[in-house]
Amino acid sequence: MKFYEVSMDKKAVVVRMDRDDEVISSLELLVGKLGIESGFFYGIGAVKDVVISYFDLQSKSYIDKEMKEELEVVSLVGNISYVYGESKPVIHAHISLSDREMRLFGGHLKRAVVSVTLEVVIFTISDRIERVKDNDFGLFLWKP
Repeated sequence: MKFYEVSMDKKAVVVRMDRDDEVISSLELLVGKLGIESGFFYGIGAVKDVVISYFDLQSKSYIDKEMKEELEVVSLVGNISYVYGESKPVIHAHISLSDREMRLFGGHLKRAVVSVTLEVVIFTISDRIERVKDNDFGLFLWKP
């Protein structure tokens, strides 16, 4: 385990996404517009046209699941960081979704379009958290 301390800002950004907003690209745009260095977020709401994924350790690749129907967002959690040396933020999000039969699905969020609304709170960190490529997994992980 590796760790380091960061400074928490004393502000939160409250976001209401509207119908047909794409979640990941909307968060990327907002983070850039507000100049957010890093942070973490939580959200609830409803989405459609979703792509979630599972990282398969054996193949070192993501397995995607597409879901076109309207779904409840039981929980959206994630963090904001940057690949070392790059200026575009990385929105790393995981999501739990339920369908009309109350079945639960979840995984790494690649894409989702808001069907009604999505309420998100972003807590900002004044220090920049950076990612570097981990050769064991082929993923960009937090820099120690």
